[in-house]
Amino acid sequence: MKKTFMDSSYIYKENMIKVDSQKIKDITINHFKVDPHNEKLIKRIKGDYYCLNFDFVTLHTRKALIEKELKKILKILFANKETKPLIIGLGNSSILCDTLGVKTTSKVMATNHFTDFLNMPEVALFNPEVTEKTGISSFSLIEMVVKKLKPSVIIMIDSLATANPTYLNNCLEINNVGIIPSSSLKDNKKIDQTTFNIPLIAIGVPLVLEANKQLYTTPNVEEIINLTSDIISSALNNLFF
Repeated sequence: MKKTFMDSSYIYKENMIKVDSQKIKDITINHFKVDPHNEKLIKRIKGDYYCLNFDFVTLHTRKALIEKELKKILKILFANKETKPLIIGLGNSSILCDTLGVKTTSKVMATNHFTDFLNMPEVALFNPEVTEKTGISSFSLIEMVVKKLKPSVIIMIDSLATANPTYLNNCLEINNVGIIPSSSLKDNKKIDQTTFNIPLIAIGVPLVLEANKQLYTTPNVEEIINLTSDIISSALNNLFF
């Protein structure tokens, strides 16, 4: 579980980042771009960061619209038509607030094993779980799968932590920068577009509030996970099929 990028105050400094913002009905869509000239100054890797903001009611009433806008962003981030995506669900399946990745991949259609007779993208799914369960770092497991499958793009889905209650349960974050699986472990490495020389997209939802070195969640977190995993998985299924 990593920290949401929206917590950082740098996003409000227009001289550092190009900002594009629009509102469609009850959904606000922000696009932040970090270029090579300011990545060291603001301590963020160059790339594109998107955030879809919505409230709890909108999550229920505008699911189709959120999915549509997410699909648009994914299309922008895909440089080419991806024919062999590897979709990775990060997190711990035993801890409810950390199950977004696993819940999402369980709803995505896997077709990598049908390549002998179907003309469609070869979608593979992988849930590396956490080191405490496997004894192997998530990075090492992902590295092994990538070397075996040689995907054209990696899509990583994870629950996020935020220090700002405003973002808790209320946004989808998408970037082409990368993510650190099990970032609390010092031995885990960042996975970005340069790690395996493969395009990478990360998708996350802030599901945990970090305050006074403690993590908190809401009573309806399972409902939020079910709704957001529906949106993300449906966008991915519609994108590839």
